[in-house]
Amino acid sequence: MNEHINNLQKFKIGGRKFIGITHIGLTRKLNEDRYLIKGMQDNSVLIAVADGLGGGVSGDYAAEKIRKDFAGLKQITKNNEQPELDQLVRNIDRTLYAESQSLQDLEGTGSTFVGVLLRNAVAHWIHVGDSRLYVLQDEKLTQVTEDQTLARFLVEQGEITPDQVPAHYSRHVMDQCVGCGYSEPETGNLKFHTGDLLVLSTDGLHKQIPESTLNSIITGPTDLETKANSLVKAALDAGGNDNITIVLVQG
Repeated sequence: MNEHINNLQKFKIGGRKFIGITHIGLTRKLNEDRYLIKGMQDNSVLIAVADGLGGGVSGDYAAEKIRKDFAGLKQITKNNEQPELDQLVRNIDRTLYAESQSLQDLEGTGSTFVGVLLRNAVAHWIHVGDSRLYVLQDEKLTQVTEDQTLARFLVEQGEITPDQVPAHYSRHVMDQCVGCGYSEPETGNLKFHTGDLLVLSTDGLHKQIPESTLNSIITGPTDLETKANSLVKAALDAGGNDNITIVLVQG
């Protein structure tokens, strides 16, 4: 399991390759992002990224709380993956909210979260906020999760069009986070085969660079480490205005 340090770490678990990388960016004084790559007792693997919100100690605390709680998991029941992941996130949400109400330093604490339990050939995923999960299958990159933001609500209400979202202020306004006290995680699963690629990222990556750049790097004929470094470099070249955290998994 990794710690939250500003470099790249590589793992090979059960024949799959994993890479995690986090970078503070060019403008922030603190890295409030976390990532996790953890082998479980039954040979399944838990991966996650979290992006602390609110700035300073409160966001850092929330992201670290999520990382520690998931790192402490010993097992997840077979055929009950999504409900158990959902319940854990809801428990963390309530705990963080209660702490934010009683401790002044933690006022407004919260974090986005996206996690995946890889078990055999299935990826069971869960997310809250605007960290994202992508999957590359048959040379096509697909965004699996939908950002839980005001922009998504406005699109659903017909107030703005999907084409307006990238330049609209509402894409930065969180509708959900872990720590708000009413978190409603979204879950799902997908088949994950040999040759597929999973990408978990905080918004310091996908809101900094164009979708075309992300797609070009991920689908390019390079190894996993090169892809990870190229993604971080692209986000830094685009301004590096936020922490950048990525987990890549090669099937």
